[in-house]
Amino acid sequence: MYNVEHILRSHGLRATAQRLLICGEILDAGHIDIDTLYTRLKKKIISLSLATVYKNIHSLMEAGIVSELNVEGKKTLYELNIHQHIHHICDNCGKIEDLHIETEDVREKIASLSGRNIIGCKITVYGKCSDCA
Repeated sequence: MYNVEHILRSHGLRATAQRLLICGEILDAGHIDIDTLYTRLKKKIISLSLATVYKNIHSLMEAGIVSELNVEGKKTLYELNIHQHIHHICDNCGKIEDLHIETEDVREKIASLSGRNIIGCKITVYGKCSDCA
């Protein structure tokens, strides 16, 4: 499994109790909105404020550890940037799944067609999940 403490330190951040819990909850959920994250964390740290969660999420995003996933009609979701992947969103039930498919071929094709240096990409595909198919 992933060592959250190592991930934080390798990105130049201290592994505080709040950051460890935040990253742990995001890792467990896969994709989580700030309200759900706060509710789960509040059960573990009673004195935790929503402002602290936002501040830490912002720091984690700046460090490249956490990224946003914007899905139409949903609150902004957060996920750990552990590896590049493609998001599959079920157009029937809305379930979000990570497809662990290398995006290098797509980046190379876009670079070739556009004449630009492509260093990363975020890809979202839509269709039916295995439960709805």
